[in-house]
Amino acid sequence: MDNDNPHAIPQPPSEATETAETSLPPATVFYVAPGAEESDTPSEASPVTEDPAIIRLESESPAPDPEEWAEERQAAEADVPSPAPEVQPAPATGGVSNDLEEEVYAPSLPVQGPQVGQQVGNWHLQSDLGRGWFMATEGEGGEAQMVYVRPDPAWAALLAHRLLPHTEERGGVQVVEAVEGQPVRPDPAHPLALGDAAAHLTELARLLFALEKQGYALTDLDPAQLVWTESGLKLRQPPRVVRLGESDPAALRDGLTAPEVMAGQPAGATAGVYLLGAMLYGWLTGQTPPPGGPSTIELASLKTPGLPQLLAGMLAPAPARTTPAELLSALKRLNPAPLPTYRVVARTSVGLNPDRPANEDAYGYQQQQVASDQADVLRLRACVSDGMGGMAAGEVASQAAVQAFLASDKPDLPGMVWDANAAVLEAMNGRDGGCTISGVDIVGTTMQLGHVGDTRAYVRLDGEVSQISKDHSFVAAMVASGQMTPEEAQVSPERNKVLRSLGSLRQPQPDYVQTLPEPLTLAVGSRVLLVSDGVWGEVEPATLTELLQSADLQELVDRLVQLSLDAGAPDNVTALAIERLS
Repeated sequence: MDNDNPHAIPQPPSEATETAETSLPPATVFYVAPGAEESDTPSEASPVTEDPAIIRLESESPAPDPEEWAEERQAAEADVPSPAPEVQPAPATGGVSNDLEEEVYAPSLPVQGPQVGQQVGNWHLQSDLGRGWFMATEGEGGEAQMVYVRPDPAWAALLAHRLLPHTEERGGVQVVEAVEGQPVRPDPAHPLALGDAAAHLTELARLLFALEKQGYALTDLDPAQLVWTESGLKLRQPPRVVRLGESDPAALRDGLTAPEVMAGQPAGATAGVYLLGAMLYGWLTGQTPPPGGPSTIELASLKTPGLPQLLAGMLAPAPARTTPAELLSALKRLNPAPLPTYRVVARTSVGLNPDRPANEDAYGYQQQQVASDQADVLRLRACVSDGMGGMAAGEVASQAAVQAFLASDKPDLPGMVWDANAAVLEAMNGRDGGCTISGVDIVGTTMQLGHVGDTRAYVRLDGEVSQISKDHSFVAAMVASGQMTPEEAQVSPERNKVLRSLGSLRQPQPDYVQTLPEPLTLAVGSRVLLVSDGVWGEVEPATLTELLQSADLQELVDRLVQLSLDAGAPDNVTALAIERLS
């Protein structure tokens, strides 16, 4: 082997000659470029010794024995050291090298505003809550309270609202009353139930509506300050507001602030709608809305009908966003209150007077439920009518009045009663006759009265019984003028003389129909009783009140009719009772 090149790998000698290593001619070492084809004539190359895997030996000597050649090659490869790994330069990243050391510079602007440990007026600032809020003590050894130290906050001019804490300016700061309660969402990792989220959002939407009426836009609200107290939902801190049309560049809360507010544009009432929509999305999903709002696919994954549509409107761009009034309507559709249920029981009798062969009393009621995108509405209408005694065909008048009252499309009770009056005139066709009427119209849980004559309407509200109709009669006028006592009117032979009736006027007159100053709200357990004068004229007021208070509804009407019969029933007898069950 070539002693001058200890790393050279020997080639096998040719078959023609087998001589000693010292008799071989010097070997020629050359570099073969990768991919170059081998040929019988070597090309010029620079000698290299770095990588034995690419070294070739050219010799005119015959090849040695193959086994001997293999042993020599193995020994030579063992003597060749492994090449050093090649060091690759670090790739460039955007033109920035990663071999620079980081250096933090001190802020060039001085810290502004009050700081912890300072004194503001009479208040010693103890802890910084951010955005101008501190916990502070007044004087020495006082109790720590939440205060706002920046001057003239816009929220200080807001009207009182049940969600807002009480605040007052004292000692150079705005002091906020302490609000004790449980956080609305104590664990951000667990979403709120839809019912709870919708209830909280409804309260906040009412606040938003109130702010708009005062000329303010809601630009920021800290969800962590929203708590549930014994009196309901409340904020520990007032929200950040600006006048409608003003910008608020300082209102920046990641994922909650409306895009137009973040861009420094004027804030409208819908800026608060976006903020509430982002809060609702977070309550239900545990995430803040992505920039540009959730996609339709993300919204559709909320498997509650109406909820994807609600959030799409709340998180839409400002020109197409839901308004506060529209938000309140949408929330009613999303989480509608259950409809009330009512029970109606009625009974009538011709009585015992031989001179009254026909029952001139009539009653009727109907209940409707209308479901639409706007709302589900339950409506119950009922009335009792008494045909005028001593006149021809009084039963025709009362029946016409009841049918027209129930079928009327007028929006108010006077209109319904005047429709009944027109029907009486048409049914009598010039004959002498008329009737009285007491009717009620219940929409949901509110009730209004329409009354003419001496039929009566009673109610039981909150355990108290009262007469809500006024008798349009001679004895009632005498009692009102002090010429007769109620007890005397109860037994007076003049008690059947009425001063107002249907069928006696052809044109409506103002205030002829009695209504209530305000509709009554019927809570669960409330009752309404409509009776003809054949009942209240024979049953003692105390007995009627007792039965309306405690008797079962069916027992109530049965007992009233029976007591009238027991008293001789000189007139027709009718009683209709309504009770709200749920």
